[in-house]
Amino acid sequence: MGAILAIVLQARVPEEDSFVESAEADEELPKEVHPNLALLPPEVAVKILSNLNATELCLAGCEIGPWSDITEDDLLWLDLVKSEWKYAQYVQERILEASWHSFKKLYLVLDEAQLIFSVNPLQGIQYLQDHHIVSREAEDIALYLHTTKKLKREELCNYLLQHRLDVFDEYVKLEDFSNQAVLPNVLRNFMDSFPALRCNLEKEKLALLLLRFSYRYTECNPQFGLSHDTVYNICCSLMLLGYDFTHPLIKNKMSKREFIRNTRYLTPNVSTDYLGHVYDNVYLIGPVAKN
Repeated sequence: MGAILAIVLQARVPEEDSFVESAEADEELPKEVHPNLALLPPEVAVKILSNLNATELCLAGCEIGPWSDITEDDLLWLDLVKSEWKYAQYVQERILEASWHSFKKLYLVLDEAQLIFSVNPLQGIQYLQDHHIVSREAEDIALYLHTTKKLKREELCNYLLQHRLDVFDEYVKLEDFSNQAVLPNVLRNFMDSFPALRCNLEKEKLALLLLRFSYRYTECNPQFGLSHDTVYNICCSLMLLGYDFTHPLIKNKMSKREFIRNTRYLTPNVSTDYLGHVYDNVYLIGPVAKN
């Protein structure tokens, strides 16, 4: 791939200040002829260019004339679509049935939708629906949001919890918490997708977020013998513990004994050792919800 990029960079137009020098050099030296990939077997040429990302592929097509046709190859752009938007792998039949004239155009539409979503999530989803990529079903919207990791987390949080709670419910169902016994780690990873503190969520929405997480965690891990109420209460305690540890105005931080005593009042069936372990996790690793 480095050799390909070197060829592309060599082909770029020089800076304005160097035009005269370049012209003089061109008179003295023969122009470099870039290899014509069209002379190679099609599968070999496509394999070579598959090492480039979308930006590099467009650059190669614009700067190197003999490569322009090959860089438009549908197989290249279909692979880019499926690698950057895993959602396309799940709805490939629908996308193919939509009769896209080129998968490069499909890539550009998905990229544009992502940019729109970062500014206005409602318009971003509407843009995808207008182009018949995402349906209006809550399950389908949730699948797109869950598999598109490049979306801004703050906008994702606001869209799901402020506008589409039905999509949020479907989104949480796609989470797989199976066999993950360290509850603070699971909650911390989940909260990374929902930066509730940066989104300034109301208490009711934050409670809903933890409640849906608790239901899903117990569904995935019935072997742990924890009820969703128990998980919910522990999660609330972990959120408060993280706040206690990080708030600069709280001088006397909560001790392990205080945490266990306060949490056992709400979760009498949970062992002291277990609560001590989750306390240690937050103490050593940090809050379950980042600021």
